[in-house]
Amino acid sequence: MSEAGGAGPGGCGAGVGAGAGALPPPPAALPPAPPQGSPCAAAAAAGGSGACGPATAVAAAGTAEGPGGGGSARIAVKKAQLRSAPRAKKLEKLGVYSACKAEESCKCNGWKNPNPSPTPPRADLQQIIVSLTESCRSCSHALAAHVSHLENVSEEEMNRLLGIVLDVEYLFTCVHKEEDADTKQVYFYLFKLLRKSILQRGKPVVEGSLEKKPPFEKPSIEQGVNNFVQYKFSHLPSKERQTIVELAKMFLNRINYWHLEAPSQRRLRSPNDDISGYKENYTRWLCYCNVPQFCDSLPRYETTQVFGRTLLRSVFTVMRRQLLEQARQEKDKLPLEKRTLILTHFPK
Repeated sequence: MSEAGGAGPGGCGAGVGAGAGALPPPPAALPPAPPQGSPCAAAAAAGGSGACGPATAVAAAGTAEGPGGGGSARIAVKKAQLRSAPRAKKLEKLGVYSACKAEESCKCNGWKNPNPSPTPPRADLQQIIVSLTESCRSCSHALAAHVSHLENVSEEEMNRLLGIVLDVEYLFTCVHKEEDADTKQVYFYLFKLLRKSILQRGKPVVEGSLEKKPPFEKPSIEQGVNNFVQYKFSHLPSKERQTIVELAKMFLNRINYWHLEAPSQRRLRSPNDDISGYKENYTRWLCYCNVPQFCDSLPRYETTQVFGRTLLRSVFTVMRRQLLEQARQEKDKLPLEKRTLILTHFPK
């Protein structure tokens, strides 16, 4: 099995429409694309439970309901349903993303159903399992010609590929609904990367301008915060020291589910900042930390374990202000202990 790589996100901006337009529209049941570039507290306040990212998963006290919130849960349900489907249904789904192998001259890159289901699909219609002899609407070759390479593939491998298919369809939604150019470009890069990994039956590998692998900076945010707590507060009595340790855990958890603002928004808010450095970190964060929370075919890393001082400095001021504002606004809902931790002990 090969590893599927591709040009980095920096070079994939122009052709979004052409590449994505070759695919069928994603299923209506997939959650919609996110309000990108906004911190998680703001997204949660806006009620965006169907966001494309994990922004809405963070509660006021800095604890997470779960990666991706409702969005990732719905994707997980769809993956489980698809993986329990008959093998013929799985082949039909994978055929949509598999190039025709009937003859070398055929350039068809995915089987297209000659009798497509209505969009959105009607609940009263039974799902029909397509025969392997069914002709492609585009190239007229049978579905079997598109999935011949999967004939002896194990159920485990087929289920892995089906997981990537649903991630591709979700990113398709994100690409077309995202308005921020930088974010759209990264979504499109990951969309193409995952689609290529289906065609090649490989594991997706981020390459190009992001070829540096995590961790991106040492010491990591987590190491730095823990070292600071140990250095500054180790002399305190056990109970007081534990209070600081709990605050540090809350702080690190908050960063792991913090939704970075897009470079364009940051440029407007802080025109004198180093936007190029921030954009690089933002792109890495999307590829390695944010998107993998709802597209689990990509390897996922915790923000606090792979980024260091540079990213922390770029988000700390905004994050601290919004966390304190949220804690004050919702002080009646917060347990007294957590409210005191945030409002009294949070670092400046």
